[in-house]
Amino acid sequence: MHGMNRVLLFMVITGLTLWALACEKPMSVAPAAEEQAEVTAAFSLPRMSTTAPLSKIVITVTGTDMDTLRNEVLVTEAGLVRASLTVRAGKKRIFDVAAYQNNVAILAGRDSLDVVAGKKTELAMKLGFLVPALSLTPVDTSVTKTHTFTVYIVAHHVDSLCTIGTKLLFDPARLQVVDLGREDDFLMKNGGAVTQLSFSKDNTAGEVKLVLGIFPASKSVSGEGRVARVVFKAHEGPTADLNLLLHASGDGDLGMFDKHANSMTAYALGSHIRIP
Repeated sequence: MHGMNRVLLFMVITGLTLWALACEKPMSVAPAAEEQAEVTAAFSLPRMSTTAPLSKIVITVTGTDMDTLRNEVLVTEAGLVRASLTVRAGKKRIFDVAAYQNNVAILAGRDSLDVVAGKKTELAMKLGFLVPALSLTPVDTSVTKTHTFTVYIVAHHVDSLCTIGTKLLFDPARLQVVDLGREDDFLMKNGGAVTQLSFSKDNTAGEVKLVLGIFPASKSVSGEGRVARVVFKAHEGPTADLNLLLHASGDGDLGMFDKHANSMTAYALGSHIRIP
């Protein structure tokens, strides 16, 4: 009996000793360096109004054999935004990306990549709209002085769109409008006719005003598509910003309206031009 007690005592002491050593040197749950890989993510972001710009990008990475990784990148300007992430290597890493204006998610995208340990991976993702919006495309472009370039006004994520009213603002010392044109395919896809209430340019004030409607209202459209194009000539650099307005005090023509004449909560996004 005394021998059994000594054995039990020895086992207890040994267990306590191993527990104490484990507390002194905790095991690391982080993946070893050879299990990690660097992923560079690049996103092309449009320009929003200076009073309400895009504020941040949130990147979430998930996988079956890894802890969820969340990275937040502050947005300081429109154009190309890059972020570098260290991700546990493995197959089918899911990258979820959302761009926010304050706490409202405006754009989002998802992609899946196989991440190889020790290798650099590029993630180039196009973000789609989560809310009704009017944008300019391309969002970030370069053009030399005296040359012309075209930007398109595009409607996104609309439901029963019937009327669009917007102003495109630019610096007349840097850019001049040389041509305007409608893009009717999207607005007419349900068989309606496009009524042009206003489509004019003012190169002195630096403004283009566009107001279009679909008739009859029962032929309203949903989804995404081009509604107009504006051709500019570049004069002075180094940069020029194009801003869209959907809301302006005293101008009831501006906004996006559905077939019941209800105003949509919509966002306007412009573009950034480099003139080297």
